[in-house]
Amino acid sequence: MAAPPHKTLHNIAGHWTLNKPLSDPFTPILALQGVNGFIRSIAAHTSVHLTIRQPTPSTIHLQQTATGASIPAVTEDWILDWTWRDGQDPLFGEMKGRARWISIDEVDVEGAEWDRECDEGMVMQAEGDKRDGEWGGVHYWGFEEVEGERRYVRRIFMVNNETGERKGVRMVYSFDGE
Repeated sequence: MAAPPHKTLHNIAGHWTLNKPLSDPFTPILALQGVNGFIRSIAAHTSVHLTIRQPTPSTIHLQQTATGASIPAVTEDWILDWTWRDGQDPLFGEMKGRARWISIDEVDVEGAEWDRECDEGMVMQAEGDKRDGEWGGVHYWGFEEVEGERRYVRRIFMVNNETGERKGVRMVYSFDGE
């Protein structure tokens, strides 16, 4: 389902499902991150769900689960103050990340058509790195019109620091309800 008009990055709490037909395949990103082929195959055939809580406009708690798979749930806590924080990911191990609001005009993402009326022309930028330096990435979160409907979109760009390989993906979500 399309994102309702009242959903913004300042009010993103709710349940969302990755809309795979509207999204790019995400398994190449997992390969770049060193995830083995068996787990990538499972991930490609499961439904990905987000449960997002937002205790304040600048604090986002996201839990990502894969239905029908034994892939562990991933929890991400984003405080939008551009301060690096350490964390632990069940799939990737020790991580560090930071997040902030950024003007749409500062984001150079080919093909992105952000909703400029939403969030005063801002999107969320998040950076995450594997603590051992193997790979890192940047995410941009916002709302875009996709096939005529307003959707929550995450654009993710990763680099493998050991090989120099780069990958990008657009992940489009459907709103499932509060």
